[in-house]
Amino acid sequence: MPKMYFAEFTNTNTGQVFQKFGHTGFNDAQKRLNYITEEFPHFDARVLAVVYHHNIDICRAIEETFKINFPKNLMIEEKISGVTEIVKLDNKTRYDVIQRVRYLNDKYKAELFGAQ
Repeated sequence: MPKMYFAEFTNTNTGQVFQKFGHTGFNDAQKRLNYITEEFPHFDARVLAVVYHHNIDICRAIEETFKINFPKNLMIEEKISGVTEIVKLDNKTRYDVIQRVRYLNDKYKAELFGAQ
């Protein structure tokens, strides 16, 4: 079940926090993040919000839209998978993005499965 996700990473060595947009075919977006944290164990990662859609191309398009609206503004030493999708957002913007992603998820669920 494809998903577009908005996630947050914390470097446990430095305390640096940043966010990442991405998409995955995994049923659970956290599994995608776990691959990154297994390779770079000094990062903690958690999913903040997801958009589900049957069509992974729709998930990719949603991700691209967010990346255009919130372009990469942070460089990190590690070359984690998806490093081009990382951003550093202030708390208000982070909250607003979470709300936008949740809104889209509700919208697509209603379209795909009928009003709930």
